[in-house]
Amino acid sequence: MAALPVLELGPDPRERGATHGRVMRDAIADNLATYLARFEIGGTPSTAALAEAERWASFIAKDNLAYAEEMAAIASAAGRSVTELALLNARYEISYTLFGRETERLNAASEQPEQEGCTSFGLMPGMTSDGQTWIGQNWDWLEKVRGRTLVQRVRREGMPGNTKPDFVGFTEAGIVGSKMGVNSAGIGLCVNGLVTRRDGANGLRKPFHVRCAEILDAWTFDKALAPIVQTDRTCSTNFLVAHAEGEMIDIEATPDFCAYIYPQDGVVTHANHLARETRIGSEFERISTHSLFRAHRLERLLRERAGRIDLVIMSEALGDHFSRPGSICRHADTTLPFERRIITVAAIAIDLKARVLHATDGPNCGSPFQAFPLYPDHTSD
Repeated sequence: MAALPVLELGPDPRERGATHGRVMRDAIADNLATYLARFEIGGTPSTAALAEAERWASFIAKDNLAYAEEMAAIASAAGRSVTELALLNARYEISYTLFGRETERLNAASEQPEQEGCTSFGLMPGMTSDGQTWIGQNWDWLEKVRGRTLVQRVRREGMPGNTKPDFVGFTEAGIVGSKMGVNSAGIGLCVNGLVTRRDGANGLRKPFHVRCAEILDAWTFDKALAPIVQTDRTCSTNFLVAHAEGEMIDIEATPDFCAYIYPQDGVVTHANHLARETRIGSEFERISTHSLFRAHRLERLLRERAGRIDLVIMSEALGDHFSRPGSICRHADTTLPFERRIITVAAIAIDLKARVLHATDGPNCGSPFQAFPLYPDHTSD
């Protein structure tokens, strides 16, 4: 079992970025190479991808200054350009816009594209053995990103002039903030990719990774929802936002609309196609049909053990191999080019009350959960 790297970071975004860039320098270089190769095989030359990234760098600097400062500090410490770091931090928008064009091209050539396959869950207190609120997911993404990820533990409370909560979260090397995590206010986040034909049509909007950072910057549940719903979006995303006190909302956020899914009898699950939103067509299931059964299967596996679900049961459910390789626990389709292969890069389970992130390095069928408490020296109350 490889131990996931952990960065202990403070309140200043420039200092956080400097530490991130220095420690994760090689992994950042690897991720840049991975994404540029993925864009290239999808029909977008590196020069075009970097030109798009430069536009995003300018947008992020206007949209969220602290995020831009941390991103620039990562770039400097890692020996990369701000444009290259913007490519990583806007890679969701660049990737999903690319995937839409690539899907049309491959379908025309009768080839099958490959896409991610995240499956997420939320559990209300009545479903869990400890009576607490949990969320989690399998994060399925490019196989080459495995080993180029990290956990960051950010301490900001008690610092003069600081108004943001502490958090512990999981991210890719080179990306600011965390896409899965929990903060000291008990607010947690998990995410899934979505695809619609409107992706990319709105131009530059607040990037997905900036929205994730702002969610975990929130002290209250209503403020955590604001970065998702207050502005329209470049690309579609599913956000699962929850609170330790037993509240959660799954938001299907397309470029122009949002649809809201609440737990039914203590459980909510989601894969990568639109389940509630009907005002726009869902495209993901045309790319990867396994999205149609993963969420329902995960829900059934969890409901079968209602009231006694613990971390072991969560791990077993996330490790399910029905219809492998396109299963809940994702494994590479070896018939595809290496640049397109998708695996479960990490399984995530978050105890919102205890403020503990559990994460694996790779598919959890072969990699046990590692525990990352927000406050390692504290015990939960």
